[in-house]
Amino acid sequence: MKKLLHLVRADLALFLRGRLALFWTFAFPLLMLMMQMALFGQEAKLGPVTLVVRDMDRSTESASYASELARGLRLQNSVEFHVIAPALGAKPDLELTIPAGFAEAIRAGHSTEMKLETTLSAGPTLEASYGMLRGFSDAYNLAGLQDEPRVVLPAPPAPAAGALDYRLFLVSGLAGLVILSTSLMGFAGPLVAAREGGMFRLYQLFPMPTGVVVLAWCLSRLVVIVLASAAMFAVAWAVYGVKVHAGASGIAAASGMLALGCAAFLALGLLLAALSRSVAGVTMASNLLYFPLLFSGNLMIPLGGLPPLLRDALEYLPLNAMMASIRHALTGSMSWKGDAYSIAVLIAMMCACLVLAVRRFGWTPRDLH
Repeated sequence: MKKLLHLVRADLALFLRGRLALFWTFAFPLLMLMMQMALFGQEAKLGPVTLVVRDMDRSTESASYASELARGLRLQNSVEFHVIAPALGAKPDLELTIPAGFAEAIRAGHSTEMKLETTLSAGPTLEASYGMLRGFSDAYNLAGLQDEPRVVLPAPPAPAAGALDYRLFLVSGLAGLVILSTSLMGFAGPLVAAREGGMFRLYQLFPMPTGVVVLAWCLSRLVVIVLASAAMFAVAWAVYGVKVHAGASGIAAASGMLALGCAAFLALGLLLAALSRSVAGVTMASNLLYFPLLFSGNLMIPLGGLPPLLRDALEYLPLNAMMASIRHALTGSMSWKGDAYSIAVLIAMMCACLVLAVRRFGWTPRDLH
């Protein structure tokens, strides 16, 4: 254990001595945090808004109102609405309920107040969405100016207490970016460089298993990821007022998912190092994985604007599943049942990569076949 800790400390010192490593691991995520906050920091959610209209009256009049509302929302270009059918267990962004007795109230010349609920956080998206619903409801009322307004929309719904705003979305996504970049660029590449440079051959002269050296590298990278993530959350809290509403259990769950994600992606980096014959080869393979995952991993840019089928498919990727569970934990909505897939896919990825890496890894260049 003492030798392992000594190797971890030595590798940390070597890693942190490099200016490029410090920039890409610590400075670059902080720069992205400041830039994205400046551009989108006040936005609650980007992408389309899902709306469910629940018709409890089931009359010709209620169907006419729902139809006119949906038609108006499709014609405007300010907010992209997706009017969807009610589904068991689904959580739309906005839910408008037409109460029973709506048609009878219209025939009696009375107004009916709708019920409106939301899962959106406070911000421009909620305000604009409510304004659209209010405006098209008023347009529906114009057909009966001689009577009382047929539809009365309540005051804007209270923002969801545990909803994820963009600031927390961004800082958690940048923690995922640190995991991705450190595992691929800061682990797989240096591992191949050490092998090609004969470092492992040198370690074999010492009375310790060479595998302990690789384990020490993994632990040192885990420490780097934790330090970089903690620095980002500290800056986001101190400068931008980002708050985590989850309690101690939520923070512990998020930390556990972060650690599991680190293990899975470090195992992926080890597999890339085992399969690559040169530094150039592992660099190319890392880039081929890094940049597609950067833009499709739900890290800094929400995927709400993608076509629904593609968006749903991307949610099954290990990186996306990991980020979804971390954000669920930070907002207090994580559950073992709801996030079981994330845990299972990360464990499966880690085990599969480790098994393949152990079978293919060579300590010297000539060990590769």
